[in-house]
Amino acid sequence: DEDHLRHPVVPGTLLSAGYDESIAIFSLTKLTQNGELKTPSNMGTPTCSAFAPPSDPSPSHVLMGLSSGKIVIYKRNDMSIQHVLPGHDDKGVSCIAVHPSGKMALSGGRDGKICLWDLMRGRLAFVSKIPNPRKGRKATVNHIVWSNDGARFAYCTHEGNITAREMESGQDLLDINMPSNGRANQICFVGGDDGLFLAAACNDGGLPVFAVGSVDEDDEEAGTRRAIMAIEPVEGVATAGDERFKCISTVDGGSGFLVITANSGGIISLIDIEGAAQMMLSDEGGDNGGDGNDTDNTSDDEGDRAEDSDDEDEEVAAEILESVRIGTGARITCISAWSYNAPISDEDSAEEMEEIEETEEVGELTNDESEPEGKQFTKKRKTTKEPVPEKKEHAIELDPEALEKARALVSQAKKHQKKKKAKKKKRDKNNN
Repeated sequence: DEDHLRHPVVPGTLLSAGYDESIAIFSLTKLTQNGELKTPSNMGTPTCSAFAPPSDPSPSHVLMGLSSGKIVIYKRNDMSIQHVLPGHDDKGVSCIAVHPSGKMALSGGRDGKICLWDLMRGRLAFVSKIPNPRKGRKATVNHIVWSNDGARFAYCTHEGNITAREMESGQDLLDINMPSNGRANQICFVGGDDGLFLAAACNDGGLPVFAVGSVDEDDEEAGTRRAIMAIEPVEGVATAGDERFKCISTVDGGSGFLVITANSGGIISLIDIEGAAQMMLSDEGGDNGGDGNDTDNTSDDEGDRAEDSDDEDEEVAAEILESVRIGTGARITCISAWSYNAPISDEDSAEEMEEIEETEEVGELTNDESEPEGKQFTKKRKTTKEPVPEKKEHAIELDPEALEKARALVSQAKKHQKKKKAKKKKRDKNNN
């Protein structure tokens, strides 16, 4: 539509399916419902869906998994059926993941199978059977994801298995078994296009992050894969209850380590797990987590500022940036995240750089207590000439309490900025 043409980065369509065997179609640009249709007769209830290509704001096709074990491919423009793909048994399709190219897809079911589909020809290309540690029962594939470059994929099962695999060679990059009460409900790649790390939303309230290495022996030596618990699981109770992580999804942009999570308590959170990745990278480089003082001592001025607060040097595996409870706190079973990097104008960039430079220089001047009285400072300080505003009758003045709060916020922002700089220096040091 016209609105979508003016805002091409905004996804144009949202699909919603339910146990009434109907599919509702919504326009995200007009915020209206465009139509509704029923699934083919005798094919069951919709259980999962995916667009193809997945990253295209105007995808050409829709893949819908059904409880009958079949996958229906619709043309998105008129929602007419193009193919019906039989591959799973009547226990149903549990998840679908379309390759970034849109040319193939993976599906998992409750029949212990992962199917690779050739979407260009509309046929089954390969079937992989997932072993179940419980004999006599078939494994259930909870979730499947592709890395952004399409070179790797990962899946997790209801029985606690998490596997990451290279597409070209078929070799496992990661293959672990989680405790029965800490199985992964969903997983996602983080760390950029090459998908160096895998984060898991677990049923015990934990959020582990795994390093997914290369299969090339020249790039990775044996034993270098590591894992860290970014958020510790709930302990001392039989079940995590509302703290159980049900969903996780990668957020494009930012540091490359942003994820959206949803739990059984109806809370959606934006979490930065870059700290967990940096801890693992530091260990691989021969540095320990407690070596923060070495980084701080690379500069005398930086070391003096670090003494003001021990919290600035403390590494945090996961930082919750924002959380919101949806409605009355009902359990969330699925989420879909969309984001894009807004273009920054030259004017905004220049203003931001000026503010950062001025903040750093003011910090250096105020922290230099050894300067004798009356001595002229030789350091340059950036100043801007602004007209003096005229006094107005209704001018707003901050009371002392509000002023103190404002100063505390500014101080907190400066500490956060210093923390980021220290992390960057440590990362550069490890790379060198």
